Amino acid sequence: MIRLACLFLLSLTLPALAETASIRSGEHDGFTRLVVELPSASGWTLGRTPMGYGFAFAGPSQPDYELGRVWDLIPRTRLQALRVEPGSGALQLSLACDCHVLPFEYRPGVIVLDIKDGPAPAGSGFEQPFDPGSAEAVPAPQAEATGYDWLSDLPGTAGSTNSPLDLPELATGAVSLEPLRDQLLAEISRGAAEGVVDMELPGKPPKVADAALEDLPGSHVHIGELPGVAASLGGGSTEPAILAECAPGEMLDLPAWGEGQSALDLLAGGRSGFYGEFDAVKTDAVLESVRRHLFLGFGAEARQYAALVPTAEAPPELAWYQSMSRLVEGESDPTTPFAKMLPCDGPAALWAAFALDRLPQGRDVNVAAIQRGFLALPPHLRTALGAGLAEKMLARGDGDAARLIRDSMERAPFADAGAIALLDAKVDLHAERPEAARDHAAAAVAEAGADIAPLITLVDTHLPQAEPLSPEVADSLAAVLGESDGRPDEPSIRRALVLALALSGQTAAAFDASEGTAPPELWQIAGRLARDDDFLAHAVLAADQDPPGIAPEVRGQIARRLLDLGFADPALQWLGPLGPEAAAGDRLLAAEGELARGDARAALALLSGLDLPEARTLRGRAHVQLGDFAPARALLMAAGEAEEAARLRTWTRDWPGLSAEGDAPWKAAATLVVAPDPEAEGGLLARGTRLAEEGTRARAAVAALLAAVPSPVAP
Repeated sequence: MIRLACLFLLSLTLPALAETASIRSGEHDGFTRLVVELPSASGWTLGRTPMGYGFAFAGPSQPDYELGRVWDLIPRTRLQALRVEPGSGALQLSLACDCHVLPFEYRPGVIVLDIKDGPAPAGSGFEQPFDPGSAEAVPAPQAEATGYDWLSDLPGTAGSTNSPLDLPELATGAVSLEPLRDQLLAEISRGAAEGVVDMELPGKPPKVADAALEDLPGSHVHIGELPGVAASLGGGSTEPAILAECAPGEMLDLPAWGEGQSALDLLAGGRSGFYGEFDAVKTDAVLESVRRHLFLGFGAEARQYAALVPTAEAPPELAWYQSMSRLVEGESDPTTPFAKMLPCDGPAALWAAFALDRLPQGRDVNVAAIQRGFLALPPHLRTALGAGLAEKMLARGDGDAARLIRDSMERAPFADAGAIALLDAKVDLHAERPEAARDHAAAAVAEAGADIAPLITLVDTHLPQAEPLSPEVADSLAAVLGESDGRPDEPSIRRALVLALALSGQTAAAFDASEGTAPPELWQIAGRLARDDDFLAHAVLAADQDPPGIAPEVRGQIARRLLDLGFADPALQWLGPLGPEAAAGDRLLAAEGELARGDARAALALLSGLDLPEARTLRGRAHVQLGDFAPARALLMAAGEAEEAARLRTWTRDWPGLSAEGDAPWKAAATLVVAPDPEAEGGLLARGTRLAEEGTRARAAVAALLAAVPSPVAP
């Protein structure tokens, strides 16, 4: 009895336990989506708040909302903040744009909140003040179910508001479709939240004919549109969707907005006639003024005039013009409406290229349309905007497009010689012509005045070959850096200063200026230009210190110089542990380091499987360290090291072998050792003459040998 009472009390407390509502998000074209999901069905309400919207489920208490992963897939361009109100527990949505929220119930317990741009539709019931208590509860289900019944939403079924239809019981046999339905719903809802599946309300559901329902199969899976929800698969080819959003060319025909008119006429005609009767703003007059100022390149003024149009009356092209007002000033626009118009075959592709910080690789960029649009611009805009566009083309590897833009800039009246020279330097760098790039960069510096960009490019042109640089460049960069605190280009100026110091032989000052984060190029320069003391002071690492994360070829360059200076252990530290999959050059260098510190067996392990002349030479030297002179001599001969192989014969006193196979100096000297003693023939005078001749030949052989073998260098 006590157990039964406990179970009864526990059953009474279970409904009071707080449910957990998971929230997933996804970013779509034109709207941001939130999917709020409860384990069971519940009524809900949505309404306006001073900061945006409020959302609440029906019931005496609100669920625990999981907000931890809301921002994983969406920016804060539409939804600025999402929080739970401390008092009521309702969900508060703070908007960052002129947007509205359009909700719909995807299935019982799953509510989709779409945050869409622009004002709410007329008569929307979700624009009323938010009242958490107005949420209506959903009636409890009549029978327990483990999954969602797809047929319950069909017109005429239980829970549907459409005309009733008498549907028979559909027998499913011994196999239940509930697990399949649950899995399909879970995957579709996850896809909707992550942007892979787009769902929309198609409008009024189609009428269902009075058919003989007994002819339907007992169970089936319906793939396609369901009444009330239209699902389409995303993530595939987006070209049709992108092209459908292309701004019409006549709306972006900037060259025609000021053709044949002077700047004074454009300004005079674009600063009046904005207001009509009852001080109502005349949208057409404002748009005309915005176009005139955009033609002139006056972006800030165009943006001010565009703000005169009330948001509710703004035509679609005004958003494009507002973005263009930033672009004509040389700025980028991360929130531009041109973002997905790079494939367009019109001027929209050009403005999309201006708006983005970098251009992607591949065919999604319509380079031909961008070039056509740029060539059509008025000369003053080509001069102002050409350099940045050309650099974006170079960054994506399109040198020909950059050259065309450069030539168009040069043909414009009042062309900026410094900007063109700077662009020439960057084009030459991209084409791997460092000498020509240095000449153009020097010319750009001479024309630059107070511009710092040519100095930075001049440093870059000296990097490929580590060409020494005048100390005056570093001094100029240091002076500019002292006044660039907080500037956007401060990191690039600091990097250029560090490299300029290294290229001018001031290695210690370069490492000090890097403030502990030396750029990879600094090590490349230090490995080639730094004095031995400065190089060793930074290249010899502590025993427990990891080498910097730089390119393998630069690490090999540092290790090579350390080995040449006699520091085998630091050299191996730079190379790190190497396995059979490591590059052949690194393995050869590491084997040389192991030999330098006397570990011949480790060297042979590193050389295993390498069939190169350098590998045979190092194997031969390893066998010499191990005392295996015969295989060492064979390996050295196979590697073309005949002199070194011959030297091994002298260590083993193989005079017969030297006299038969050695080089000329060693062969002549070894012959003296193995030659038989002359027989005592003739008289005393004849024997004396023979000894004198043999002495002369011996002296000549020894002199030739001494001349061929270099003398040791005194320490």
